[in-house]
Amino acid sequence: MRAQLKVSSNGLEAYVNVSPEENEEVSKDQIISYLQANGIVYGILVEAIEGLVNKKTFGVPVLVALGKEPIDGQDGQILMIQPEKRESSEQTKDKIDLRELPSRTRQIVKAGQEIAEIIQPTPGTEGRNVFGRSLNPKPGKPAQLKLGKNVKLSEDGSKVIATVDGILVARTDGSIEVNEVLVIKGDVDYATGNIDFPGEVQISGDVKPGFSVKAKGNITVNGVIEAATVISFEGSVSALGIKGREKGIVKAKEDIIARFLENAIIEAGKSVVVNGPITNSQIRAGIEVKATGNKGIIAGGSIVAGFTVEAEEIGSPLGIKTLIEIGFDPQIRDEIKIIRGKLELDRENLSKLVNIYRTMKAMMEKNQGQLPPDKMEVYRKVGQTMINLRNTIEMSEKQLQKLESQIKEKFSHAKVIARKILHPGVEVIIFEKKFYSDKSIEKAVILIENQEIRLGGYSVDTQVNPQS
Repeated sequence: MRAQLKVSSNGLEAYVNVSPEENEEVSKDQIISYLQANGIVYGILVEAIEGLVNKKTFGVPVLVALGKEPIDGQDGQILMIQPEKRESSEQTKDKIDLRELPSRTRQIVKAGQEIAEIIQPTPGTEGRNVFGRSLNPKPGKPAQLKLGKNVKLSEDGSKVIATVDGILVARTDGSIEVNEVLVIKGDVDYATGNIDFPGEVQISGDVKPGFSVKAKGNITVNGVIEAATVISFEGSVSALGIKGREKGIVKAKEDIIARFLENAIIEAGKSVVVNGPITNSQIRAGIEVKATGNKGIIAGGSIVAGFTVEAEEIGSPLGIKTLIEIGFDPQIRDEIKIIRGKLELDRENLSKLVNIYRTMKAMMEKNQGQLPPDKMEVYRKVGQTMINLRNTIEMSEKQLQKLESQIKEKFSHAKVIARKILHPGVEVIIFEKKFYSDKSIEKAVILIENQEIRLGGYSVDTQVNPQS
């Protein structure tokens, strides 16, 4: 048997061209022995050789051995971990609130949350050529991971974990970070949807009517908040202006700062400072309300503050009703109202019980101290309820006295200041003492002195000159 062997350049294929001698019977074993003698020891295709012999495929190359090509390793990957799906709040009874839909595109994460999984590269699978020699694969490359701010690796290095609450930012260059500041470039409208963020929010445009922005930290609006709800749970809110249209509300645990307020509903834990006019607005501030600058006017609406209400002008020459109440912590003020309401109800109920008790006692005296068993039981219950209710009233009265005493001590220096003029139509209440004037008063200061409201004069050096 004459044979010619040809091996591919990569050593993965071996071909044999067999030419038998005259009247020679070529066998499978002859060919396999020939291959082995020439170093072909891996991937011999026995069935192909049997086919060559049976079909007498002589004089042409036949593939008789096939190696195993190496499989290169897979590159490492960074897989973002999708948060568990939460029930959507924008769809109720087949109605879709389009203001909620865009929020799905913002991935908000919590401190300690796993945000990405690191898949390590694989080494690949070893190959072998027809000569039995190993062929090394190309190992995969590690994932290009760049840890940005507010993220860290897990102890085993397999996960990326957020270290703060914020918005997840994953870039194409492999960098991952969590931002504590959400920046909205433009308006809050149907393109952005409502905002609910665990950090600080910065908005370059307006907050459009009907939308809401809620944040744990400060909220800065470079435009106007218009008939919208904006709430900072632990920080302050600042805006170019607030047009409430008596819809929505702006609240902050700290301060609220703007250049104008118009028909707005405002609540601040500390100060409301407006470098301009406050018009027909409902304001509650724990410390102070100030309208500063040449246009610092408070006209219309109601203002409740702990210590100070101050403006260039308060009220209007047209006598627009403006109510100002100071010397109250708004929260304590509400608590006092609740206690007073409860006291009124308890006293009313006690009066009714006293009448019932007296009637039943009179009946008992007529019957020589006797009453039917069912009425006697009612008599006893009424008596016990009266005792309990008197105790409750006494406790409420003491609590009320304590709160009122605390307020008078804490806010004893509360005052209203109209640096230029106090117009007619302005009603001032300090510790439930009322002041009202039907004429204009220039440079007015209204304060409490010896449990009575006094009118003083305002001067630039803030000296107050009480007048009787």
